[in-house]
Amino acid sequence: MNRFRRNRHPWALPAQSIRVHQLPFSPAQSLCMIKFLYLCRNLFDTQMKKIVGLWVLCLLTGCSGATKRNTSGCKNSVLYGYVTICLPEMGGMTECRTQKGVQEVIQPYLASGPVLAYYLNNETYKQVDKLKEISYEDYFLMYGEYQMENYHAREADLERAEKDLEQTLFDGSNFERISDRIEEYYQTMTVGKPALIEKYSPRPNVRTMLVLIKYMHGDVETSVVSAVDFVLLKNRLFNLAYYVAYTGGKSIDGAKNKNNVFIDRLLEIN
Repeated sequence: MNRFRRNRHPWALPAQSIRVHQLPFSPAQSLCMIKFLYLCRNLFDTQMKKIVGLWVLCLLTGCSGATKRNTSGCKNSVLYGYVTICLPEMGGMTECRTQKGVQEVIQPYLASGPVLAYYLNNETYKQVDKLKEISYEDYFLMYGEYQMENYHAREADLERAEKDLEQTLFDGSNFERISDRIEEYYQTMTVGKPALIEKYSPRPNVRTMLVLIKYMHGDVETSVVSAVDFVLLKNRLFNLAYYVAYTGGKSIDGAKNKNNVFIDRLLEIN
């Protein structure tokens, strides 16, 4: 059975969740992009309007004693199927998936899979009960798929999942590599068309894509850079994504560095 069907990717959301203008995708591809845009939409409102002109979108505690790694430092954990995943601490951020305000935000994602973790920076966390009313950025989302919860995943599955997403979001004319000309490309970038900045592997069994995208937030054109990770951990395959407003090359470097730190800490504690 193909566990990585395009129309069953965890980014898929109902089309009415967000207004998308002239996406150059097939229906299956559009579903994936719609969820990515939905994940990004809270990044911008009044704050982003000020910088326009200047992306890729609870549970139990306690650590499993069945791991070979030392998990004595695990203060927060989550079950993904029958496997316990320890969640790392991130300086300046709070993991808050069980908070009521976060639960309201993540409800649309739960149709396709569990949300394993949600990290807000500490300033945003002060308004955690008002997330649906404010704009915010600088956050991590870790999520899985129900059909993968108890599937014994291997490296071949990791490679297949990455390839599936790449073909879905960046297939043919919808795919562009812009690592050498980001600022030049950004000026003429098409709304709703993602651009792959870089694809790399920060650690064994992790595949990462840095993505830049423009989209419409109401009548305002906005932009986001996202680090999207496929992680194979304890024979479970899941995704991690980091979202931040695009404000130039430094925001891309910052997103990559912060994402890599999270990956390092996640693997070390598990």
